[in-house]
Amino acid sequence: MTGTEWPVIRQRETRLEKKNLATLILLVAGLSAILLLVMGGKMSAANARIIAIVFSCILLWATAVIPGLLVSLLFFFLSTLLTPVPTAQIFSGFASSAFWLVFSGSAIGFALKESGLSDRIGIALAQWIGGSYLKALTAFAILTFLLSLVMPSTFSRIAILVPIALGYCDAVHLAEHSNGRRGILMLVIVGSYELAAAVLPANLPNVIMTGILEQSQGIHLTFSEYLLYFLPAGVIVRGAILITVSYKLFSDSVHETVRLGAYTRISGREAYVIVLLSITLIFWFADSIHHIAPGWIGLGFTLVYFLTSPAEQLTRFTHILKMDLLWFIAAIIGLTALVQHLDMQLLSLLGSATLMGNPALTYAMLIASSVCLCLLVTSNAAPALFIPLAARMVEQGALLKMGMLSQVMGYSTTFLPYQSPPIIFGNELAQIDRSASIKYCLGTAILGIVLVVPINALWWHMIGFL
Repeated sequence: MTGTEWPVIRQRETRLEKKNLATLILLVAGLSAILLLVMGGKMSAANARIIAIVFSCILLWATAVIPGLLVSLLFFFLSTLLTPVPTAQIFSGFASSAFWLVFSGSAIGFALKESGLSDRIGIALAQWIGGSYLKALTAFAILTFLLSLVMPSTFSRIAILVPIALGYCDAVHLAEHSNGRRGILMLVIVGSYELAAAVLPANLPNVIMTGILEQSQGIHLTFSEYLLYFLPAGVIVRGAILITVSYKLFSDSVHETVRLGAYTRISGREAYVIVLLSITLIFWFADSIHHIAPGWIGLGFTLVYFLTSPAEQLTRFTHILKMDLLWFIAAIIGLTALVQHLDMQLLSLLGSATLMGNPALTYAMLIASSVCLCLLVTSNAAPALFIPLAARMVEQGALLKMGMLSQVMGYSTTFLPYQSPPIIFGNELAQIDRSASIKYCLGTAILGIVLVVPINALWWHMIGFL
């Protein structure tokens, strides 16, 4: 070890020690606060155990002081040991479509890369876009939103778009750790989740929210009505923010692409993947007709592809498959089920104020509540807690529907990657380093609060919704 390497290593160790200490302090402080609430009679023991488990696991996932796989195992262990929630619900993530969609999404990305199809599409995009990094970012933002109109699953969109984006980056000579590569990939990954929040069936929190609203509040939303509410701010303004942050944080230049030449002839393997993927896309697009969950369709692709491929392909795939990601997805889904077992009387601690008389204050307070809930329980679980909280705050009145939909502004603003499982999946698929992902999410979230939230309020006021 050289004399110059030792100070660098020591600095890294010091930063790690500080991070571990800060995490320990937060963990002790949070658990102590929960204990004080129980001792003061403000919270039941059953609620306290659930909240303590959720708080501890979210904190450990967010800070990554221990491997994510161990945090997921800790969640399953504590939930089955300390809560009365049925184990079938705690482990329901393994039986969910989302879990198998992540698995099959990894297989689709693998097939696109191994066959060379992602490279071919990337080169075609590069020749169409030309040598402009800003134009490339804009093109991928538009493609990401348009795909959300026809493909209902965020995981599916990311599984398709990330390999294509990687192929484009290779074609324009954006190296593996280059800024431009990070910028394009982060836009595709975060945009696949955040821009889709403006399209009713295009991400899981939207689906959860609309289902609960129909059952508990009698509020029914149509595709066109929902898009009208969120298109200007949620798509146009937020899309511009995603492009701007990528362009500023990860500034880079792209190079002229190679001629298609050798790529004009499609290989048999590429043609086979095109056929399989086309069938998969048709089934995904037609889910409203056949009602087969996207995860099972993706699993069908995976089985057919590997059953008809050389054995070494499956071996290579299993070697690169991120098991910690799969366990994280299963644990997050189990955490959502756990949160839904909270006694809703707990919301009296938060939602005692009625804000019916002040639309602007109601809008601001409810968005702040949604943001906080997403930080505490992730975007998938947030609607289950937000809706009864919002109903208590606005009661029954003209602001009820507006108050319920204000949560979309909250859960579509991602401050940290762990809040959204599809973003975690995309980061792993694209092999994005953690620091770049956090930097991008913080940048887009802050601008989202500063620009998207007030512009959305102005738009709602113009159309008479606020």
